[in-house]
Amino acid sequence: MVPTWLLSMWISNTATSLMMVSILNCVITKLSEQETFNLSVMQDSNQNGSSGDKPSSSVEDADIESSQQSQHHEKSESLNRFEPTAKCLSLAVCYSATCGGVATLTGTGTNLIFYDMITDLGEKLNYNFNITLLRWMGFALPLSAILLLVCWIWLQVLFLGIRRSTDMTPEDQAKVSQVINTEYATLGKLSWMEGVTLGHFLVLVILWLARDPGKAGGWGQLFPKKFVTDGTTAVFVMFSICLFPKYPPRLFFPKKGKPFESLISWKTALSSVSWNVILLLGGGLALAECVYKSGLSEAIGVSLYSISGLPPAAIVLIICIATASLTEFAGNIVIATLMIPIVGDIAIRMSMNPLYFIIPCCIAASFAFMLPVATPPNAIVYSSGVLKISDMIKAGAVLNILSLAAVMLATMTWAPHIFRYNNYNASMISFSETVSNSTL
Repeated sequence: MVPTWLLSMWISNTATSLMMVSILNCVITKLSEQETFNLSVMQDSNQNGSSGDKPSSSVEDADIESSQQSQHHEKSESLNRFEPTAKCLSLAVCYSATCGGVATLTGTGTNLIFYDMITDLGEKLNYNFNITLLRWMGFALPLSAILLLVCWIWLQVLFLGIRRSTDMTPEDQAKVSQVINTEYATLGKLSWMEGVTLGHFLVLVILWLARDPGKAGGWGQLFPKKFVTDGTTAVFVMFSICLFPKYPPRLFFPKKGKPFESLISWKTALSSVSWNVILLLGGGLALAECVYKSGLSEAIGVSLYSISGLPPAAIVLIICIATASLTEFAGNIVIATLMIPIVGDIAIRMSMNPLYFIIPCCIAASFAFMLPVATPPNAIVYSSGVLKISDMIKAGAVLNILSLAAVMLATMTWAPHIFRYNNYNASMISFSETVSNSTL
């Protein structure tokens, strides 16, 4: 779970799930093949051992039939022995990818939607919400770590029991270690291309974190305001990868006649881009702008204004429950696109910092653990064929409740200190009201 969690912070949780599920399926397949081979060896030995005796025909047929039934039963039990472990590991992949995705602004699509919307809202209100990657991680990383621990404990209890760490025998554990060690040995040493890719990845993370670290100042201050963003850094690193040599350069003894090859060609880069994800994000942002410009967000906000008499904590809880429930039946990006403008309008009408409602709404849109359609990691794991929908519902129902409790804890404790809710001045809502009145 920890490698998946760490990778999904910087790589999209969809790509991380695809990669880790492939590795998991390889391990499960190897174990099943090994178990089938062992059973076939035992079957051959039993048949050879019984061939020395010469019983009567009727007794021999009865013994053969009884032996075949016993072997079939043993084979079914042996192959099903890894089923709880396989289900536990499959859910661990998608849940840890979801938890890791919320830890950074680039980890999941809902965070990207949130960042773009809150930036646009700040421009309309003439207020700087100052959402940076480092500040977001200060809030979301502890929350993500808490949920990762909660997921591990719940999956352990649900599939493997409280008193045992696994349902496998010591021989089975040795087989797992052997499969993993064999696959690891086939990787070999770190190649030039792998090292260069890792170096670019580290440079990207460092530039993201150091662009605007807060009071200490960052390299972004060397440029005019709003001249560079996190997207600028990503594009720069991408161009560097396309220009970097594929093989170690030979400065003193270059090979003549060999053309230069980059680490990734531009054609390969274009063909590898997930245009469907980009179109989904762009469509979500366009839909959010339509919701705002058409006055739909304000109309819904007015109809829900009756809840403004409740305590802010109760309103946050209602928003989280509504968002998490809707996300189970629709894509999290779509729900975040629809809900963020609505809850932001409610906060502005209550003269509160919009982040107080928008941030838990954004986080709750990612925490959907029950159904395959809720998030891409859930759909990827379900498509592997290991899980049933009933397994996901049984495991995800409890996690939904625990995750909402964790979001409430984070929203009421350390979030106000990190995002400085009290610095928001209620007089900033004048522009929003003007736009709303003109829309009506």
